[in-house]
Amino acid sequence: MEARVTSSMPNQLSSRQMSYAEMKARSSRVNAIHVEHGGRVYEAARRWGIEPHEVLDFSANINPLGPPQGVLSAIEKSLTPIGLKVYPDVHNFVSAIAEKYRLMPDEIVVGSGVASLIFAVMHTLAPKRVLILEPAFAEYSRASVAVKAEITTALLTEERAFRPDFVSLVRAVKESQFDLVILNSPHNPTGVLYPRDALLSLIHAAEEHNAAVLLDEAFIDYESQGSLVSLAATKSHLIVLRSLTKFYAMPGIRIGYAVSNAKLAAKIKVQIDPWSVSTVALEAGCAALDENEFGAESCRLNAVAREEFASALRDVGLEVLPSAANFLLAKLPHGAGGDLQDWLDSKRILIRRCDSFDGLGEAFVRLAVRSSSDNERLVSLIEEWLRG
Repeated sequence: MEARVTSSMPNQLSSRQMSYAEMKARSSRVNAIHVEHGGRVYEAARRWGIEPHEVLDFSANINPLGPPQGVLSAIEKSLTPIGLKVYPDVHNFVSAIAEKYRLMPDEIVVGSGVASLIFAVMHTLAPKRVLILEPAFAEYSRASVAVKAEITTALLTEERAFRPDFVSLVRAVKESQFDLVILNSPHNPTGVLYPRDALLSLIHAAEEHNAAVLLDEAFIDYESQGSLVSLAATKSHLIVLRSLTKFYAMPGIRIGYAVSNAKLAAKIKVQIDPWSVSTVALEAGCAALDENEFGAESCRLNAVAREEFASALRDVGLEVLPSAANFLLAKLPHGAGGDLQDWLDSKRILIRRCDSFDGLGEAFVRLAVRSSSDNERLVSLIEEWLRG
């Protein structure tokens, strides 16, 4: 694992050697963070002159089964005159989360999706030095830059199958004065699920050295036993982020939540805009949390489809990383992911090239797990492209 230091402070440029194993430091001035996200379905539909539902989207990691019928019914019921005329109230949604995970309501912060909560947490903590595991969701760096934090990135390497060296990370936290460590599990874009014991050792080290840990669990529903959401309320410096939009297939309705101890949660709430989550979203969220059968079936079908998809991709020559989520990181045997993405564009299919992720070269692509028929079609087209 390799580290580099970048500073978001204007006119600040420094260089120093890190004192922990396998990490080297270099620094540069951060002028802008390049952001590229998947799921640009409406844009593609306009470009191709088709309806959005005709776009085959492998670029965004959305559950192909959803949204569940209970969520759709809740949305319809919320569209009443009183539902539209009265300001939103998070009470029922917070109570549902508290009951599901055995939390207290004052340990929960509701926001309009994980991305907005990341910024709220950053403005709350105002860290001076942040450690981020790369490759990573670009909003971690954007939020760090927004609060003028110095960013140290620990680069996950292909040689280690993009798995962190937690021994080195713990040593880094102990030896360097980080204010915040940001990581996500399962990791995006690799799908790697971090061992619970390793995460706990890092959290313990951070607490001992007065550093906070921001753990993004946007894709944990596929491996829910690995979640630390119930633990977050018992820790002094741990914030866990949860998303409903991916697993329940409703990214068009922006809703998510953070969990921490009550004192820290109260500070984060101050950074949340009033009424930032609509009544429609809150009702959808309540319904989603009650969809236990949908959740179990989604996990079962995803596990089967993911392994079939990965096997088929390997059969046509791609290297595929094991994943605990609903997407796969794959490496092409030749050619660039950007070229494949452009070629598939002509087939009305979206994928996620990965050269915008730090630490991933142009040969990598991220592919969402969809239905078996959709997955088979994509594999067939990739094979055709590889053959030239």
